[in-house]
Amino acid sequence: MKKNIGVWLDTEKAYIITVEDNGTTVDKIESEIESRIRFKGETKAYSRMGNQFINPATKITHKRRHQLKHYFESITDRLADAEEIYLFGPAEIKVHLAKHISKEPMLKDRIRKVESEDHISENQMVACVKKVFEKKPIKVSVRIRH
Repeated sequence: MKKNIGVWLDTEKAYIITVEDNGTTVDKIESEIESRIRFKGETKAYSRMGNQFINPATKITHKRRHQLKHYFESITDRLADAEEIYLFGPAEIKVHLAKHISKEPMLKDRIRKVESEDHISENQMVACVKKVFEKKPIKVSVRIRH
Protein backbone atom coordinates (compact mmCIF):
# COMPACT_ATOMS: atom_id res chain seq x y z
CA MET A 1 0.00 0.00 0.00
CA LYS A 2 1.44 3.36 -1.08
CA LYS A 3 1.49 6.15 1.49
CA ASN A 4 2.23 9.72 0.39
CA ILE A 5 2.22 12.69 2.74
CA GLY A 6 1.79 16.39 2.04
CA VAL A 7 2.69 18.99 4.67
CA TRP A 8 1.26 22.51 4.60
CA LEU A 9 2.99 24.62 7.21
CA ASP A 10 3.69 28.06 8.55
CA THR A 11 5.15 29.15 11.88
CA GLU A 12 1.84 28.69 13.73
CA LYS A 13 0.62 25.27 12.59
CA ALA A 14 1.19 22.38 10.21
CA TYR A 15 -1.35 20.20 8.44
CA ILE A 16 -0.21 16.65 7.69
CA ILE A 17 -2.27 15.28 4.77
CA THR A 18 -1.83 11.52 4.34
CA VAL A 19 -2.98 10.01 1.04
CA GLU A 20 -3.30 6.22 0.96
CA ASP A 21 -5.14 3.74 -1.22
CA ASN A 22 -8.00 3.53 1.29
CA GLY A 23 -8.49 7.29 1.83
CA THR A 24 -7.12 10.58 3.05
CA THR A 25 -6.53 11.83 6.59
CA VAL A 26 -5.65 15.29 7.86
CA ASP A 27 -3.81 15.91 11.14
CA LYS A 28 -2.98 19.29 12.63
CA ILE A 29 0.12 20.12 14.67
CA GLU A 30 0.28 23.38 16.60
CA SER A 31 3.72 24.92 16.94
CA GLU A 32 4.95 26.41 20.18
CA ILE A 33 7.00 29.08 18.44
CA GLU A 34 6.56 32.40 20.18
CA SER A 35 6.03 35.46 18.07
CA ARG A 36 7.41 38.85 19.05
CA ILE A 37 5.30 40.44 21.77
CA ARG A 38 5.44 44.22 22.03
CA PHE A 39 4.42 46.08 25.12
CA LYS A 40 2.91 49.54 25.09
CA GLY A 41 5.62 52.20 25.20
CA GLU A 42 8.44 49.79 24.39
CA THR A 43 11.12 51.56 22.37
CA LYS A 44 14.50 50.03 23.19
CA ALA A 45 15.93 46.82 21.76
CA TYR A 46 18.04 46.23 24.87
CA SER A 47 17.66 45.91 28.62
CA ARG A 48 19.51 47.76 31.33
CA MET A 49 21.13 45.95 34.23
CA GLY A 50 22.94 48.37 36.50
CA ASN A 51 25.51 50.21 34.39
CA GLN A 52 25.40 47.59 31.63
CA PHE A 53 23.17 47.35 28.60
CA ILE A 54 22.14 43.82 27.59
CA ASN A 55 20.92 42.98 24.11
CA PRO A 56 18.56 39.96 24.37
CA ALA A 57 18.77 39.22 20.61
CA THR A 58 21.14 36.26 21.02
CA LYS A 59 18.98 34.69 23.71
CA ILE A 60 15.85 35.18 21.58
CA THR A 61 17.57 33.68 18.52
CA HIS A 62 18.67 30.57 20.43
CA LYS A 63 15.20 30.14 21.93
CA ARG A 64 13.53 30.45 18.52
CA ARG A 65 16.00 27.98 16.96
CA HIS A 66 15.24 25.46 19.73
CA GLN A 67 11.48 25.93 19.24
CA LEU A 68 11.83 25.44 15.46
CA LYS A 69 13.84 22.24 15.97
CA HIS A 70 11.19 20.85 18.33
CA TYR A 71 8.43 21.80 15.81
CA PHE A 72 10.29 20.13 12.92
CA GLU A 73 10.94 16.97 14.94
CA SER A 74 7.25 16.65 15.80
CA ILE A 75 6.47 16.90 12.06
CA THR A 76 9.18 14.45 10.92
CA ASP A 77 7.98 11.88 13.47
CA ARG A 78 4.76 11.68 11.44
CA LEU A 79 6.66 11.32 8.13
CA ALA A 80 8.63 8.19 9.03
CA ASP A 81 6.57 5.74 6.94
CA ALA A 82 5.94 7.99 3.91
CA GLU A 83 7.06 6.96 0.45
CA GLU A 84 7.08 10.52 -0.86
CA ILE A 85 6.72 13.92 0.83
CA TYR A 86 5.29 17.15 -0.58
CA LEU A 87 5.99 20.38 1.34
CA PHE A 88 4.00 23.54 0.71
CA GLY A 89 2.94 26.70 2.49
CA PRO A 90 3.09 30.50 2.46
CA ALA A 91 6.28 31.08 4.42
CA GLU A 92 9.98 30.32 4.08
CA ILE A 93 9.70 27.78 6.90
CA LYS A 94 8.97 24.98 4.42
CA VAL A 95 12.52 25.35 3.06
CA HIS A 96 13.91 25.10 6.58
CA LEU A 97 11.85 21.93 7.10
CA ALA A 98 13.23 20.52 3.83
CA LYS A 99 16.77 21.16 5.13
CA HIS A 100 15.88 19.45 8.41
CA ILE A 101 14.44 16.45 6.53
CA SER A 102 17.53 16.24 4.31
CA LYS A 103 19.64 15.67 7.43
CA GLU A 104 17.52 12.63 8.37
CA PRO A 105 19.04 9.52 6.72
CA MET A 106 15.69 7.71 6.40
CA LEU A 107 13.80 10.66 4.87
CA LYS A 108 16.31 12.66 2.84
CA ASP A 109 15.49 11.09 -0.56
CA ARG A 110 11.72 11.15 -0.12
CA ILE A 111 10.97 14.84 -0.75
CA ARG A 112 9.11 15.06 -4.03
CA LYS A 113 8.35 18.77 -4.23
CA VAL A 114 8.63 22.01 -2.24
CA GLU A 115 6.22 24.71 -3.33
CA SER A 116 4.81 28.07 -2.24
CA GLU A 117 1.09 28.17 -1.53
CA ASP A 118 -1.07 30.78 0.19
CA HIS A 119 -3.40 30.20 3.12
CA ILE A 120 -6.00 27.75 1.87
CA SER A 121 -8.76 25.61 3.35
CA GLU A 122 -8.28 21.98 4.38
CA ASN A 123 -10.22 20.75 1.35
CA GLN A 124 -7.97 22.77 -0.96
CA MET A 125 -4.90 21.33 0.79
CA VAL A 126 -6.15 17.79 0.22
CA ALA A 127 -6.85 18.60 -3.44
CA CYS A 128 -3.32 20.04 -3.90
CA VAL A 129 -1.70 16.97 -2.36
CA LYS A 130 -3.77 14.56 -4.48
CA LYS A 131 -2.96 16.56 -7.62
CA VAL A 132 0.79 16.42 -6.94
CA PHE A 133 0.82 12.68 -6.28
CA GLU A 134 -1.36 11.83 -9.32
CA LYS A 135 1.45 12.93 -11.64
CA LYS A 136 4.47 10.75 -12.31
CA PRO A 137 7.51 11.93 -10.36
CA ILE A 138 10.36 13.65 -12.16
CA LYS A 139 13.61 12.52 -10.58
CA VAL A 140 16.03 15.41 -10.32
CA SER A 141 19.19 15.27 -8.30
CA VAL A 142 19.17 18.33 -6.04
CA ARG A 143 21.40 19.09 -3.10
CA ILE A 144 20.02 21.29 -0.34
CA ARG A 145 22.74 23.35 1.28
CA HIS A 146 22.91 23.49 5.05
